[in-house]
Amino acid sequence: MMEEKRRYARFSEEKQKQIAELSFLKIKTKVELSNEYGITTNTVAAWEKKYFGGPKKDMELSAQDKEIIRLKNLLKEKEEDIEILKKATAIFSRKKR
Repeated sequence: MMEEKRRYARFSEEKQKQIAELSFLKIKTKVELSNEYGITTNTVAAWEKKYFGGPKKDMELSAQDKEIIRLKNLLKEKEEDIEILKKATAIFSRKKR
């Protein structure tokens, strides 16, 4: 039985840094990033270490960083709410047969 060769996603250095920053600033978890971009959590951790020296502890975050994280999480929640409302509107606006 032949093994299937696994293909890995390739990202530019700029994209790697963006992904690492999302993890570093705790905007998304490594698992979320892994699922979203088709990479391993170890890859995310390696990029985070490469570009930012490793994970940042909550105590090390400045007040401004914490506020940015809070606002980005709030924005993400609101975007999800909007998608749900769009789907609900589409369902309820269908003509009854």
